[in-house]
Amino acid sequence: MEQWTESKRVFEGRIFNVRAGQARLADGVLAPREVVEHPGGVGIVPVLDGRVALIRQYRIAVGDTVLEIPAGKLEPGEEPVERARQELLEETGFRAGRLVPAGSIYASAGYTSERIYLFLAFDLEHVGQALEFDERIAPAELALEDLARMLREHAIEDAKTVVALERLFDYLEGQ
Repeated sequence: MEQWTESKRVFEGRIFNVRAGQARLADGVLAPREVVEHPGGVGIVPVLDGRVALIRQYRIAVGDTVLEIPAGKLEPGEEPVERARQELLEETGFRAGRLVPAGSIYASAGYTSERIYLFLAFDLEHVGQALEFDERIAPAELALEDLARMLREHAIEDAKTVVALERLFDYLEGQ
């Protein structure tokens, strides 16, 4: 177990904060630590008849357009299922008749506190996309068999999307 012996917030941003300091390790050694503090988020796999509604979005952090599941940041005190409903509607224009929890994952436990709650969305009704002012998102519907092939070929690089799609295939296999 590690415990901070000293830390301070060295950056406060709109999406995350950064804390830096020193932690005492289980054996007593002191070590420097830097942590990205993130409120967490949600990721949703919208399932249509034999297809999944993904999005393509340019991500400046990686300098490329990324194929992803719809996702978004939690606001303080917000329930993940409610944020999932809202993000699904905003980014894809679909309203889910049924959301199935598919667990949660840490984005990268080595440096960030971000936990992403995953959901599978079924019984979808298209009511129209409502993007936020700074979102430039292109819809991308792909067949389940194409996604299975892409996963086998490691053609999807976004980690939350890979995990969420694997969880979808596990879920469908159990049906």
